[in-house]
Amino acid sequence: VILGASYYQTIQAYPNGGGAFMVAKENLGEVPSLLAAAALLLDYLLTVAVSIAAGVRAITSAFPHLIPFTVIICVLTIVFVAWMNLRGAQESATTFAYPTYIFIFIIVSMLCIGISKVWFSPVALAHHLAHVQLRHPSLMDPATATLSLYMVLKAFSAGCSALTGVECIANAVPAFKKPEVTNARKTLIWMVVILGAMFLGITYLANALHLVPDDSQSVLSQIGHFVFGNSIAYYLLQVATAAILLLAANTAFTGFPRLASILSHHSYLPKQFSSLGDRLSFSNGVVSLAGFSCLLIIIFHG
Repeated sequence: VILGASYYQTIQAYPNGGGAFMVAKENLGEVPSLLAAAALLLDYLLTVAVSIAAGVRAITSAFPHLIPFTVIICVLTIVFVAWMNLRGAQESATTFAYPTYIFIFIIVSMLCIGISKVWFSPVALAHHLAHVQLRHPSLMDPATATLSLYMVLKAFSAGCSALTGVECIANAVPAFKKPEVTNARKTLIWMVVILGAMFLGITYLANALHLVPDDSQSVLSQIGHFVFGNSIAYYLLQVATAAILLLAANTAFTGFPRLASILSHHSYLPKQFSSLGDRLSFSNGVVSLAGFSCLLIIIFHG
């Protein structure tokens, strides 16, 4: 909410595109603006690497026999998303629109059914908790750790990292249909509301079900198993999750090249980052982002 409210004002004040770099440069000076820009470039890079890795994790959670091929699948996926963006922003946006609606529908359905099961189906909940007790006995113990300032700040920074797309909206206001500012602000509000509702719902279920990530599957996959079992709905959840994480990576492929071009225009990065490719995309930024993301994936084995 804090980040959303801040960028809601930023979109109005900087209709030509005003991410953290432009706002900090005009209001705080050169050093804070470069610190913000460097943080964001790294954040976009990590968004691609983490989103793709998490998307592939969703697939390997459903199909464990693919786990040995994690790195290869991740790298090929990054190359695919980069190729889509080199073809042009409009085509890549259209490609990823439908998975968004499917993902929202399946997650909302999962939350409604899951919360209903937790509240109104004590037998199903007791059976699940007994299974958790066998696999992770320590999870059933009451929490005793204190919430330190470090943990609060770490949670806040992690939350901001998860909201990289908010920065992308503020940076790319001119890319919206007219009226650009109005449409960008509407998109921002919808994004914050949808993300907040989903995040709170998933967090509630993860805590109620005493779930943690394990070697074989993600927390979201475990919630899906509790809610849907091994039905088609579970596999749809995993595929939709992978698709939406592709979209998250795609958002970074929009934000990183634009920010790099702004920095290039101000002579903080090589001039090549500000040149447009044949399809009116900042192709050098796209290729650089893909290359460094693949490198991260390979170094950390996906």
